[in-house]
Amino acid sequence: MYLEFFGISDKPFQITPDTRFLYLTPRHRDGLAHLLYGADEAGGFILLTGEVGTGKTMLCRSVLEQMPEHVNVALILNPRQSSKELIASICDELNIPYRRSTTSLKYLVDRLNLYLLKQHAQGKRTVLVIDEAQNLRAEVLEQIRLLTNLEVATQKLLQIILIGQPELQAILARPELRQLTQRITARFHLTPLSKEETAAYIRHRLQIVGFRGELFSSGAVSMVHQLSGGVPRLVNNICERSMMGAYGENVHRIDRKLVRKAAGEVLQPAERFQPMQWVAGGAIAAGTAALLLSIWGLMPSASQQSYANTDVTQTETLASQAVVENQSIPLVNEEVEKVVVAKISPEKELPAHKPALVQEQSSKSFLNLINDSSLRADNNKAFTTLFSFWGHAYPKLKGETACERAVAAELRCIFGKAGWEELRRHNRPAVLEIINTSGKRIQAVVLTMQGNQVNLNIGGKIVTTATENIEPYWYGNYLLLWRPPPAGSNILKEGVIGKDVGWLRDQLDRIEGKPISSEAKKKLSFDQTLKWRLMEFQRIRGLDVDGVAGRETMIEINSAVNDLSTPLLRRQSS
Repeated sequence: MYLEFFGISDKPFQITPDTRFLYLTPRHRDGLAHLLYGADEAGGFILLTGEVGTGKTMLCRSVLEQMPEHVNVALILNPRQSSKELIASICDELNIPYRRSTTSLKYLVDRLNLYLLKQHAQGKRTVLVIDEAQNLRAEVLEQIRLLTNLEVATQKLLQIILIGQPELQAILARPELRQLTQRITARFHLTPLSKEETAAYIRHRLQIVGFRGELFSSGAVSMVHQLSGGVPRLVNNICERSMMGAYGENVHRIDRKLVRKAAGEVLQPAERFQPMQWVAGGAIAAGTAALLLSIWGLMPSASQQSYANTDVTQTETLASQAVVENQSIPLVNEEVEKVVVAKISPEKELPAHKPALVQEQSSKSFLNLINDSSLRADNNKAFTTLFSFWGHAYPKLKGETACERAVAAELRCIFGKAGWEELRRHNRPAVLEIINTSGKRIQAVVLTMQGNQVNLNIGGKIVTTATENIEPYWYGNYLLLWRPPPAGSNILKEGVIGKDVGWLRDQLDRIEGKPISSEAKKKLSFDQTLKWRLMEFQRIRGLDVDGVAGRETMIEINSAVNDLSTPLLRRQSS
């Protein structure tokens, strides 16, 4: 689409492992040398590891293209197999005939051994390359080790190259795999690109497709590096979308603003949340923290760090008073009142005279705040504040992720990409990801919304500003909490029987101003009358009128009941 616009022959930032675009940093060059060495040497294992997107597969493809003629290669791309399935896959790769109906692992190994002996007699070598090797089961790894026992008097018959993510090293460190570990003759770990390497990497790819000049400004390159963590795959994603944005805006020079906007559109929410995850747990290397972190809500247990190392704000203190007192940690403000957690609501007016709380106004104040280099507005602070509105101390809840802790608190999370209208509809405090002018990720908690005015808690400082002032720095990523029925049903419809149907009946009674009779509580079947009542509620509230109580309807019911234990951005009348 934009090739003619930029005068290039091909897309320079495709994420397919096209070896034309291989850019060799000193570390990648060493990695390539390790693989080529392993292909033409006898015996043992070669281990190549690296974070997701750092170029392992690209190196692997390059090695395969440079493989000497006397080397046969069996490439396994799907290692999630049993021992028998894996040996059968190796035989398939090497075109070794065998009975497809066999169930004998010994038979398959014998066929493989016979093949290796014949190839050795002809002066040929055989290499087994296993990509994504971190997915191999322990018993399969042991079987692979046994393959290195296939040998003649002078050398091993099979060379094995394992390529995988960093957790492969942890797997191989297990005591039961020490025999395999002892046979690893070479190890190499790929790391992300430095800032200078990122700039050279971008220039290299553009030059391959015939672009001359500097498409990305120096500031734009710096932001690409910062937002991607130097991970080549993420660099590609951001640069590709930046070029699309430049084409759409009819500009031939990409600046920081275009890069920041592109990153907000293409990176998964979890890729933009460093150094901790929102939706899925798991630690990763600091340089590529943007990568493993799977989708919003997957916050790791790192948030359980001691409050002694946390700049406790008044908002957090009020919400988790019991936590602070139990740990005998001094409060930021000795005059802070002891407030019952369950009764805290975002709409409560926060005392302006407390020193731990700074009231900021205007777009200039908002911009100054998010660009303050000393600001600490991380996931830990944001989640602590968000959970406090629901009466829970986040560090005390069990679970590896934010959503797991929400379940422990009998809540659920919603995360994704939305706009202001969706936040207004959900009507719940939410955590937003904001990317400031330097590309730094900041988490802000939406406390209240009145018209286009939004009240935010950013790192413990409260700022009120207009939505249009936030929009250039927020690309729609959010996470909020909601409360399901007591038994945790996700959907209620005609024909369902259970306690949550009784809960639904009770809520509609409250909304309609009817007394909740004991007889109604006993009626636990979702009948036609209840469906009609639910459809009328949906019609009045502007929901899809289907007579089914799904997530959106349940959230709206909670809001309409106006229970003070449910924090709302704004209170509504029933």
